[in-house]
Amino acid sequence: MASSVKLNPSQQAAVDHRGGPLLILAGAGSGKTRVLTHRIAKLVEEGVAPQSILAVSFTNKAAEEMRDRMLPLIGGTRARKLLMSTFHSFGVRFLHEEHEALGFGKRFVIFDQGDSLGVIKDILRELRESGAARRLDPAAIMARISNWKGALLAPEQVPESDFEYDDVARDVYPEYVARMRVMRAVDFDDLVALPVRILQDDPNIRHRWQARLAHVLIDEFQDTSRVQLELVKQLEGPYRNVCVVGDDDQSIYAFRGAEVGNILDFDRHFPGTRIVKLEDNYRSRTAIIEVANAAIAQSKNRHGKVLRAVRGPGDAVRLCACVDPAAEAKFVVAEINELCPGTFAHDEVAVLYRSNLQARLIEEELRASGVPYRLFGGTQFFDRKEVKDAAAYLRLLVNPRDEISLRRIINYPARGVGAKSVERLSAFAQAREISLYRAMGQALSADGIPDNGRRALVQLHGQLEDARKGLEAGTSLTAVARKLLAAVDIQGDLSAAADGGKLGAIRWGNVEHLLGWLERYEREHRGETRSIQRFLERVALRGDPEQEASGPGVVLSTLHASKGLEFRCVFLIGCVEGQLPHSRTTDPKVTEATLADVDEERRLFYVGVTRACDRLYVTRPEQKMLRGKRTQLAPSRFLEGLPEAHLEEVSPEAAGSLEFDELAALGRQFLQQLSADKGPPRPT
Repeated sequence: MASSVKLNPSQQAAVDHRGGPLLILAGAGSGKTRVLTHRIAKLVEEGVAPQSILAVSFTNKAAEEMRDRMLPLIGGTRARKLLMSTFHSFGVRFLHEEHEALGFGKRFVIFDQGDSLGVIKDILRELRESGAARRLDPAAIMARISNWKGALLAPEQVPESDFEYDDVARDVYPEYVARMRVMRAVDFDDLVALPVRILQDDPNIRHRWQARLAHVLIDEFQDTSRVQLELVKQLEGPYRNVCVVGDDDQSIYAFRGAEVGNILDFDRHFPGTRIVKLEDNYRSRTAIIEVANAAIAQSKNRHGKVLRAVRGPGDAVRLCACVDPAAEAKFVVAEINELCPGTFAHDEVAVLYRSNLQARLIEEELRASGVPYRLFGGTQFFDRKEVKDAAAYLRLLVNPRDEISLRRIINYPARGVGAKSVERLSAFAQAREISLYRAMGQALSADGIPDNGRRALVQLHGQLEDARKGLEAGTSLTAVARKLLAAVDIQGDLSAAADGGKLGAIRWGNVEHLLGWLERYEREHRGETRSIQRFLERVALRGDPEQEASGPGVVLSTLHASKGLEFRCVFLIGCVEGQLPHSRTTDPKVTEATLADVDEERRLFYVGVTRACDRLYVTRPEQKMLRGKRTQLAPSRFLEGLPEAHLEEVSPEAAGSLEFDELAALGRQFLQQLSADKGPPRPT
């Protein structure tokens, strides 16, 4: 193994483990990626074929980082043979290989959340028009269908319910599945649920994959859902070489379907499990680790672990109680101005919070002080309208049955095809039992559509067909895409829009960014099988390439989005009851609070604390304005029982904020002083 990195005894024990299931409990900052990569390298060095090792991460970024780390350990040739992916990208690969069991053929399109929501909206609209349902929230219906897929419930297996949303979602589910099949589309839930169903239903496929995969390794196992756990079980071969790495203390994604029980009960799911604990923390100073240990020790249901700070002593954790949220924001920014750029660079500092709403006051203060900052997360690049429009054109080249994409661009840029014309074209397609795409090419024969609209539809069909022929002839993907988008003149539309000009140029720049990524995809995969379909799959699965854009700015982030990151200095703000823990988990009038909910909020606090390397501030407002009155706020319960020897209380130098009546009183006092100053001049 080509590495000079020295592993500690626990890390080495995890790397050296041979047969059978292995649970690596990796505390925050304990070097879990190092252990995973060295374990894989050890397996390869001992003769395990790289292509028989599946390593699953939760993000493409993590999978790529792991692959990069493998290069110096086993060399590029063997590293490229490793199956390193996310659950979803593994699902795409599986469905391509097992397309006969899927019943779609090799070509299918992946619908993102917006696309899936569009299908749900169409079904609900038809139900309303038929009188079968009133107006309901499509996202709530989609969430129920997603939960049923995650529970591996087929439409006919969903139990009856007296609750209206459940009842309507139960009616929508089979129609949603049917329409997706017609469009040869799968959603994100399908990318895991469908492989599980195929593996469960077909012993031959299951045995083939189990024989193919000698070792299965899963990172961030605390974030797995029920269906992801089931996928791991189905892939577990006769040698039971399943190795998972995770930290139950950092399980914070229940709202996404993550089940902390998967890691807490791992030895029950996989009998004979060996457990190795990684408790040496290489990230944070002693005070930060001691505060983290004390906070998480109060959690009721967890694997016992106690972190040790390898880096040794440092600054005490600073606690600060401010008058109100505005004063808290002033204090945070004043401290940042004091620390940066001397002690820390701006991009080494983060402000973390439970809710995005808390960022507003911090942003205002940072702007007023001229401090550069960047919001972590925000609008995803591929959720921007102009990017989704351009991608919809490309998706139609892959799958003309993709009616969602066709409806998105059929009148964009505007070509005189209104909603009524689309309805009549759809009726024309149904009457002839052809797809909407084919009907578009025959629009001259469709009744009820204005002549200019019919001509525009035929022209659009011709433009798409020309592009498809270009791909079949082997023309460069980028050249085909640029020619098509130029033909429909998206750039001209963005420039001519009412809010065009500079904003139009920015939006076209986003389209260019997509095309640039397509060009890089072609260049990086030269000589390999390339298709717009594979490129669009990468787009759908990758997420936002700009989410962590580099820059010299202070990072503002929710606690959920900060997981996996680290900063030299962290401000954890808003540590009051109702905020952290959130009222949704503690107020019986809001929801039925459970111990599990509060435990997850405590884990969220723990995640925030352990993002800090050298300095940590924990701040809270003492009061806030509620319905025009000042209301006292209780300190977060997570601040109780912290080790006093590692804490330092600091007083905010920034003045508290003033409400309107206080400002008015100051104004009157100022005017009175002016009046007094206008008396007779004093003798000289």
